[in-house]
Amino acid sequence: MKMPTCTVAAMLLVLSSGLIAFAEEPTFAERLGWPEGARVVIFHNDDAGLCHEANIGSIRGVEEGLITSWSVMMPCAWVSEIRDYLKAHPDVCSGLHLTLTCEWDKYRWRPVACAADVPGLLDPDGYMWGGVRDVAQNATADEFEAEIRAQIALAERMGLPISHLDTHMGTVYATEEFVQRYVAIGMEKQIPVMIPGGHMTILREENPELAEYADAVKMLAELVWASGLPVLDDLHTAAYDWKTDDKTDRFIEVLRGLKPGVTQVIIHATERTPNFDQISGSGELRQGDLNAMLDLKLKQFIEEEGIILTNWRELKQRRAKAN
Repeated sequence: MKMPTCTVAAMLLVLSSGLIAFAEEPTFAERLGWPEGARVVIFHNDDAGLCHEANIGSIRGVEEGLITSWSVMMPCAWVSEIRDYLKAHPDVCSGLHLTLTCEWDKYRWRPVACAADVPGLLDPDGYMWGGVRDVAQNATADEFEAEIRAQIALAERMGLPISHLDTHMGTVYATEEFVQRYVAIGMEKQIPVMIPGGHMTILREENPELAEYADAVKMLAELVWASGLPVLDDLHTAAYDWKTDDKTDRFIEVLRGLKPGVTQVIIHATERTPNFDQISGSGELRQGDLNAMLDLKLKQFIEEEGIILTNWRELKQRRAKAN
């Protein structure tokens, strides 16, 4: 996930408020009230609402396993099923997986906003573009913002809770203007946004190019924190690249090496079926995420290591009490 620089204006705001001494700051976990040295993890499931199988993976992961948070793809066909579940289970932490791309060949979706208002988000067939670069090259920041606001408005109209905002395929980070609008909307509506601002140890390992932008990202994260919203210390996104249905030991390896702070681990737990295989060739790796989240071996390791599990709802509650 490539992180762009934040705006010059944002940098100046941070510098003028004296928030540049990152090395001296405690972790965001500490700032949110956890003890010094605490390793706090969100097991976050992307793609709820994508299809029935993704919904089942999300639900089983929460009810039977270690998933603590998920986010919903509002342009997709199975949102109403997840909405009905959330009505019956209001304690589940559910955010929005802001969706600006449509990457599958056989299963396509269109923007939530009126097509006439967001022509740059449409491919020649009238669906969302298949790749992030296509969105960045064709959509304006105004169109990007219009679609984000439309997805939030639809969730509100349907009665879905919005614990936080994050991004499908990292599209909100595709351009400097996009990330500005994404963060600004979160701060305006006081909805937490997925942004790392701490040591970013894992994220730097996954994305060596982040070194060029790390200080700017931290500055932007401090603005988010100053607005009253929580911030992550680190982000793990690599599980999607583990092409196997047996991932427990890989997750244990990641958790064993965690630095103190709040780390979000992104997964795509999905119940693989022949129908899902018609949507995507990623069924094996998604089933692997689900298998790991249900594995008692992983749960036992977390308990033995004293790793704390949390979700976005708790982060926001803790931020409201923090200085």
